Amino acid sequence: MSNKYLSTSQYARKYGISRMHVTRLIKSGKINAQKVGRSWMIEENRQSLNQINFEKSTSLQRWNKIIENKFKKRLKIEQSKDREIIYANLHSLGLPHERSIAFPFGNFPSKKELEIAVDRLGYPYWISAVPNPKFLHLNRESKLRIYDINTGFKFISKLPEKQNYKIIVCEYPENPKYKGTLLISPKGSGIAEFITGDRHYIMSRGFTLTDPMLFDQNKIKRYSKTIDKRNQDDLYNLVRGVYGYLEVQYGKMNGKYSISFLDYNNEQAYIEIDTIWKDLVNYFQKSKTSKNKTIYGLPASPGKAKGKCVLIHHENPGMYGKVENGCILVSDTTTPEMTQLLTKASAVITDLGGVTSHAAIVCRELKIPAIVGTKTATEKLNAGDLVQVNADEGEVKILS
Repeated sequence: MSNKYLSTSQYARKYGISRMHVTRLIKSGKINAQKVGRSWMIEENRQSLNQINFEKSTSLQRWNKIIENKFKKRLKIEQSKDREIIYANLHSLGLPHERSIAFPFGNFPSKKELEIAVDRLGYPYWISAVPNPKFLHLNRESKLRIYDINTGFKFISKLPEKQNYKIIVCEYPENPKYKGTLLISPKGSGIAEFITGDRHYIMSRGFTLTDPMLFDQNKIKRYSKTIDKRNQDDLYNLVRGVYGYLEVQYGKMNGKYSISFLDYNNEQAYIEIDTIWKDLVNYFQKSKTSKNKTIYGLPASPGKAKGKCVLIHHENPGMYGKVENGCILVSDTTTPEMTQLLTKASAVITDLGGVTSHAAIVCRELKIPAIVGTKTATEKLNAGDLVQVNADEGEVKILS
């Protein structure tokens, strides 16, 4: 049977990301594609978008550093994320998690020591490089889904001030079926968002559309359409009675497919979501009629605002100068580089993104009303349109 190929436009529509972002992912090697004439063709029957050798620093950490430098305000998020502590907390909660081997500060591993650690854990693996919290100028770095020793050792070898990093080598699932993020309040209100395959970084950074699962301590109130209900039931049974921020995956480890958790945090910045949870429950219960003058999206940060629209795109900094105090910021998505723009806006509307994304967390921290995942805001809204934003209802009304 012949392979099915998608154009960049078809791929963008299917996975809810911009065409420009698809092209960028192809050029960076994150999507397997072939140039045919002047067009990229993406082979759909392969795992075309994944995290093999994906290298990253945490974007939420970048948000925090920019806000602290520019506005002298600290977000209520962690400065350092120590995997040993995370896995210990997950273990105490009775939640399945990855195995790991840590090399403490001042004990930087040799290539042979890294090889022994990986041999113990198996392939694929990933590395978390955690800076000593005393050195705020150093960033947390990670490299995901590694299949050989040389790639991993090359990654840690280029770290600055190696003696000030803890190196943690962790298991990584083979062929992940889905990954997800959960926010659960101390009252038991829960939001979970998922993405299929091995593409969690796209979801956490707000570059895709999401479809949330909503639950309380009594039942699942709304199932996501992204993964099958049985997986959601299994996940719900594991997290009942737990609160905090969790990242989860379903993949093959130790020879079988299973759920495992790879992140946990119970800081207030992550879990002050009872209002958002109620807004989402109401949003999905309310009938939404198609109107030319109304746009709908997920309530991500509560509040209301009225103002004139300014349209920008995250990959076009030349448009950023248009943003003025009190405007309604309309964009495909938001990034840490747009922090100063967010603080000028009276509300934010995006085509992409979910309520567990880093940008949504930051908007809630900064008390900026936000509606995400509208799909079409940048197409239906024009620069200068006067709109009424009701982020509690997930509704944008075009007034003139």
